[in-house]
Amino acid sequence: MHKHHIVFRSQGGLDFDLNLIDLTYEEHEGNEGPHLNRARDLELKLDLQQQLMELFSEESYTIEEIAQKLGKSKKYFEKKFKRVPSVAGRYWRIEIIKKLMGGKFYP
Repeated sequence: MHKHHIVFRSQGGLDFDLNLIDLTYEEHEGNEGPHLNRARDLELKLDLQQQLMELFSEESYTIEEIAQKLGKSKKYFEKKFKRVPSVAGRYWRIEIIKKLMGGKFYP
């Protein structure tokens, strides 16, 4: 099995469980895999984006709450969210999802 980042690290993807899936070699590297098939890549990204929208349903979150929801350390997200706008230590839902999707939203 291959670990695949749905939002590739080269696209700004981060290491958290929802962004990682296990694929067989053929599912990962084959003609129908996300690296060679834009439709499959987009399908995975849209699914991740929807999961994040459901997970982050409130208006804003602290870095601690983000870390807890995504199962990583607060320190990891403090570093990754340095340039993400916040107000009084709270990050807006839309900015969180945008960051986790590599800086963009998918149609």
